[in-house]
Parts: sequence; structure tokens; C-alpha cells
Amino acid sequence: MNHSQVTELNMFETSQQFLNTNAIIWSSNPAMAAVIATITSHISAINATQTAQNTSILGTTQTKETARLNMVTAALALANAGKAYASATANQTLYDAVNITKSQFTNATDTNVDNLCQSIIDNLTPYIGSTAAYGATSTTLTNLQNLINTYSPLIGTPAVQKTIVGNATLTLIQHFSAVNALFKTQLDPLMAQYQISHPAFYNQYFLAREINNIGSRHTVILKGFIHNASNLALANAVVNLSGGATHTKITNATGQYKFTRLHPGTYTLTVTVAGYTTQTHNLTIVQNGTTHTNFTMVANAGIGTGIGVGTV
Repeated sequence: MNHSQVTELNMFETSQQFLNTNAIIWSSNPAMAAVIATITSHISAINATQTAQNTSILGTTQTKETARLNMVTAALALANAGKAYASATANQTLYDAVNITKSQFTNATDTNVDNLCQSIIDNLTPYIGSTAAYGATSTTLTNLQNLINTYSPLIGTPAVQKTIVGNATLTLIQHFSAVNALFKTQLDPLMAQYQISHPAFYNQYFLAREINNIGSRHTVILKGFIHNASNLALANAVVNLSGGATHTKITNATGQYKFTRLHPGTYTLTVTVAGYTTQTHNLTIVQNGTTHTNFTMVANAGIGTGIGVGTV
């Protein structure tokens, strides 16, 4: 989202929270209830689309980079084994064929690096019965082939994800336009009926709208790190936030997640990582600032515990 959209979403969510807090005043009015429900659904869609927009490329790129690294590491080991065998047997043809350096792998394009790895397999296969002492066996060749097969389908996937992000951007524009129209053409006029009967409610509603329209920012931040029992960062962990807001974040390479533009309130964090026990932590934020909540994940069959809860 751009800065203007962030400011608008801030206004939407502030107004939404204000209305929810004062639901006793308007909940019996079907027209109010209908438009507020529609606005709420659009806000939920905006947050979901924003999550897709922010994490789509990151998650896929990290998956492809991991697959590439694993493949290249295995290929380099076999290339070195082949060079050692070729040197020992004076096989210059084989030596030249497998003499591929780390920099060549690193600088190769996505579409060429798997071909380089495949060439290691193709050139070593005729000699595999004699290369075990050098570190090349049928098992290591099969392992590299499996890594190539894992990597190859990922080529070009980030480009596809960029298209998804582009579509998400267009979807955001549509939702923002719809919510602004609902506020201006329906909810704002509906509020007129409360100007005399509930003047404080009426005035505070429009005050919230005006303050946030000039760029007021929420100042509550909730962030932390997800590690395993060995204190290793867990990337791509899914962190769901519910309560005063509903959002989802994906941890980065350092295991960090971060939620911004929150209000003080009660929240529930749920962390899900493949291979680890899902954890849930409840917390209440009573003032503006930064709250840190870290999680130490425990492999399946164990029970993990959230640690390090605090407010700065």
C-alpha cells in the first residue's frame, strides 16, 4: 500500500473501532447495521489483500533461493569429486567437463544453473562405479537429480507472483474506493439522526474521521522473533493476529514478524510452523508503544511457550 492508502486505512479502522465500541447506540438500526457490516467486510478484504501483496513475492523467492542453494551445494561437491578423480586418472576430458566453479554457478541465470548441475550428473554417470572414494556415488547423483527436479519448476514463479501482486494492487484500489463511497454517501448521512439524540456519539464519530483523514497514525506496534529450541530463526512462520484487529504476517529470514497501526486492546497471536507445535498467546496492550512477543517453537510432540512479553 502507498502512504495515502495507509492513512485512509488508519481512518477506516479507527472509525470501525469507534462504531463497534458504541454498537449499543446503532445496532437496532438496520440501515446502520447493514452499511457498517459492508464496510467491515471491505476492511477485512483490504487487510487480507495487503498481506498477499507484501508476502507473495517474498515467500516464493525464499523458497526458490533455498532450492537453488541446496542444488548448487550438492553440484559443487560432485564437481570437486569428479575433478579429483579425473586428475588422478589423467582424464582431461572429464576434468574439463566438470570443472565448473562456484562463481560460475552463482553468476548463472535461473534458467541456466540447473543445466550446469545436470551436466555434472551426465558427465559423472559413466564413471560412477569408480568414484566412491572421491565422494561421488549413485546415491549422491540421485540426490542431486532430486534437487534439480525440485528447483526447475520454481523457475519463473516469482514473475508469476509479481502478477498476483499487481492484481492485488488493483483489488486494493477497488476496496478503498468502495469504503470511501460507503462512508461519504451512506454512513456519514445516516449519522445525522444521532446529532440531537446522541450528540457525543455524533461529534466523536466525525472527529475520528477528520483526525485520521489528515494523517494521524496509530502508534501501537507488536513485533517479535520466532526461533526453535536451538535459537535458530524460523523463516516463513505464519503469525496470525486476532482480537482488536485481524492480520497475518510471515516471518522474514531472521524469524521476525511485525504488526503496525494497532490500537491498545486485547489480542491473540497464533504461530504456525511446519514441523512444530502450533502456539497461541493472549496479550493485552494498554498503551501506545512497542510490545515485543517472542516464541520458541518446539518440534511436534512437544509444547512450546511464548516468551519475552513486554512493552517499550
